[in-house]
Parts: sequence; structure tokens; C-alpha cells
Amino acid sequence: MRDLITSTANGHVKRIRSLVRSRKERHHERMFVVEGIRLVEEALSHSELASALYLPEHLGATARGRALLDRLERLPGAAPTTAAILAQLTDVETPQGVIAAVSQPALAPAVLSLALVLDGVQDPGNVGTLLRSAEAAGADLVICLRGTADVWSPKVVRSGMGAHFRLPLMVDVDWADVRPQFPADIRLYAATQDASLAYDQADWRQPAALVVGNEGNGVSAQTLELAEPITIPMLGAVESLNAAIAGSVLLFEAARQRRSA
Repeated sequence: MRDLITSTANGHVKRIRSLVRSRKERHHERMFVVEGIRLVEEALSHSELASALYLPEHLGATARGRALLDRLERLPGAAPTTAAILAQLTDVETPQGVIAAVSQPALAPAVLSLALVLDGVQDPGNVGTLLRSAEAAGADLVICLRGTADVWSPKVVRSGMGAHFRLPLMVDVDWADVRPQFPADIRLYAATQDASLAYDQADWRQPAALVVGNEGNGVSAQTLELAEPITIPMLGAVESLNAAIAGSVLLFEAARQRRSA
């Protein structure tokens, strides 16, 4: 058994804490933090663990946890710690027994047929959910324009449920950076509250990019100059849908049309 880490001055603790707290540090180091058995398993399959801390008694309680514990005990950057230390490194009410600092995957789309663009989406839960929906709907790329919540933050990573390891991401960019990445014939659609074009009347069978905007203000004025507005017609007194729900509805309409084609 390795020595138990009990001090907040330990290098592994300090490294993970800085990545949890600081967007600047995550982007400078090109690393991020994952928590829980499932996400650490994903990290071991797709990326490189720089540091990991775990509770042996917690992981030892299940067969899946014991299998992960066996792998961690063979890694030079992993060490056992206490529940008190782990609680200082996470904002979840019940720490999940393992936390790790990993390298950000550098993935590039083989083709660019369907992209999701996040234009100032602020809620981390919405950003993570949209990443999951984008992967499930077959998107090739997710682009986070400046003003969007940090895609590598712990809350987004938890909501993304592993999408970060499988989905190419382009972050902290402007439209000037984005447009050269798109095929010349791509159609840009912007999700809006009111538009003459309904989402299921748009042609998603061609190369397309969907833009989902800020929860309160919608897409930016610059986006509206570049993209065609589309809307989800709704009955009753509901004015709008949550950004993650609306984006998911639109992405799966694109997937439906592509399957039928």
C-alpha cells in the first residue's frame, strides 16, 4: 500500500485543486479534472492521468471499484488519500471516491457534416448536456464561442458524462476563427424564439451547423447576421424551452432526417 496523502500541501492535492478552481490554469496546462469511477475509467481509456487521488475503502466496496483500484495502484501518479482531503477538492455533496487530473484530448473531426455552436451558453449543466446530445446525435464537432461557460470545468465535465473524450471540441473562439473551418456549402441555423422557419422544415441532410444561444438573451447579433433563424413551434403558454432541451430537440431532428436520407 502506498503512503496515505493527508496534507493539503501535497503536490497531487495542489495540482488537482488548482485545476478545479482555475479556468486559466486548466487552459494553460491543457488539463482538466474528472471525478467518479465512470469518468476515471473513461480517462484511463482515452487520455493520460497526471495525478489521481482515491479512497481505497470506497473503491473496494464494489467489484467495478476494485478493478479500478487495482489499475490505480499500478500508476505512478495515483495515491490513496482521506475523505477530508477529497472533500476539499470537489463541490459535490458526496465525493465519489476518486478524482484525477488528465490531459485534454486533442481530437479533430474526420469530416464536418454536423456541428453544434454554443454562443454564450452560461449554465455548466446546459453545456454538458448539449455535449452529450451532440455526441448522441452524431455531431462531428462542438464549437464554444467566447462567452460560453468553460467546457473543461468540473460541472460541465460531470454533465458531459465522457463526451469530452470522444467529441472534437473547439473552444474560446470567435466567428472569424470558426468560419474557415466550415465547408463552403454549410448551412448555419440559429435557434431562436420566433422565426418563420420551423426546425423540422429546415434541411438537415446537407452539411449544417446549429447555433444555440445564451439562456436569457439568445444568440448574438453577429450570429444572426450569419445564420438563418429557426424555431420550435410550441403550444400552450410556454414561451421557450431550456437551452439544453431546445438544442437536443434540434440535434435529434437533424439525426432523424439524416437516418431517413
